[in-house]
Amino acid sequence: MYAIGIDVGTTNCKVCLYRIADLALIKKHSFITPKNSTQYGSDFDIDQLWLGIIAGLRDIASAINDAENIVSVSVASVGEAGVLLDENDNVIGPVMTWYDTRTQPQLEQVISRISESRLYEITGIPAHSNYSLNKILWLMEHANKQKPAHWLCMAEYIAFRLSGVKRAEYSLASRTLAFDISEQVWSAEICSALDIPLSLFSPLVAAGEPIGQLLPELCAITAITAAPNISIAGHDHMVGSVAVGITDEQQILNSTGTTEGLLVVLNKPSATEPYFQSRVSNGSHVLPNAYTLYASLPSAGYAIEWFSKLFNLKPADFNCMTHWLLDKGAATTPTDSFLIPHLRGSGPPKRSIYAKGLIYGVEDKTDAETFLKAVFHGLCYELRLLLETYESLTGSHWKSVMVIGAACQNPYWLQLKATILNREIVACNIPEAVSRGAALIGAQGAGFEPGNRTLPEEALVRYQPDNQAATGFERVYQQIYQPLYHTKMHIENQLSRT
Repeated sequence: MYAIGIDVGTTNCKVCLYRIADLALIKKHSFITPKNSTQYGSDFDIDQLWLGIIAGLRDIASAINDAENIVSVSVASVGEAGVLLDENDNVIGPVMTWYDTRTQPQLEQVISRISESRLYEITGIPAHSNYSLNKILWLMEHANKQKPAHWLCMAEYIAFRLSGVKRAEYSLASRTLAFDISEQVWSAEICSALDIPLSLFSPLVAAGEPIGQLLPELCAITAITAAPNISIAGHDHMVGSVAVGITDEQQILNSTGTTEGLLVVLNKPSATEPYFQSRVSNGSHVLPNAYTLYASLPSAGYAIEWFSKLFNLKPADFNCMTHWLLDKGAATTPTDSFLIPHLRGSGPPKRSIYAKGLIYGVEDKTDAETFLKAVFHGLCYELRLLLETYESLTGSHWKSVMVIGAACQNPYWLQLKATILNREIVACNIPEAVSRGAALIGAQGAGFEPGNRTLPEEALVRYQPDNQAATGFERVYQQIYQPLYHTKMHIENQLSRT
């Protein structure tokens, strides 16, 4: 028996086929997430994305002779982004990326009607323009003659196109700013305050719960002939955590990709004042009866992409440069240069769309390699600041941080993380953690339990801090990075008010 996991990401989309018995990856189909350039940056090209998904399903089904044994297809995606549909299921307006900032006026409208503290009390997440609610309001204002009828987050929309059934999933719902985190229902209070019909949001289902079957016409197109169950796996970071066995508060996950975040599993949400002031997000987990503490740093892999474009580097050139830095001992050689990586605004503990990147320590002899070190140092300092925020809020101390995603292919970055965070880093070298998690969740929802989901020890690569180098990085972090960070954020906060 087989299960398919789909990961709709910011940069790439993956459609992966797994054998359920051992969760072995049989076939992967990947394509660049299609986008259209706009005055605001870019929008998802939802039509091309859908065609890419169908091509991926057809491709991976052709890799086996018994495609009738594909029993489930489950979809994970980025949070916040989604699709507004009219009453005839036509797409209304652009499909904005999660990081789109054109919705700042709509956020101001939201907090003029419901205070930021009340929003946090209800939803568990800090008011921010990224969240779906603001996108919905913007699209409703620009809908022309189309009448808005349904909102679906990205994974929910793909699952609808596959099955013909509209449903919402809890972990994605908790990224909309319209979901009551404590009551686990759509918030009537928020919808009423903003004149949004509660019916805009679909009935909720658990991650992996079948919502329907693959439509007959799609069975014919893809050659997946047995009409497998379709389900929504949920928010990509949470889905990826399932793939590597993060199940309780004793573990912490660093999920890396275009962004990077820290995720902790909770048994209840923590929407108290200290959490609110630190702008960290509570959420519903894809695991049953579980919640998450999650915060994202907007620029991680994106900062690397930005650097590569700046110096016109191909991926192979970039990889050679990082290996060269590692071989030269750069991961254990502190310098006074770094980038505060606020290329798309800042994440917690001082979250702002107005934040800008800041490069410190540039000299006349600075070359591309030195600049790259500054980028990676800054990414690690930013992650450390977030980790310390978590530990201050929760009273926990995690001696080890598990890492999934793009960073696992970069030993230089991983060693820097270990030394700058001054704790063990465990890189999970499994292909496509999010797709694997989606396939696992979908298979379970369809009634199939994998025989062994434990990660083999050879898939875990452990990095230990270099104690001597850690002292030098500590000095830079405490004496230079943090003072500049707080000063920069203060100036930007003042400017945003003028």
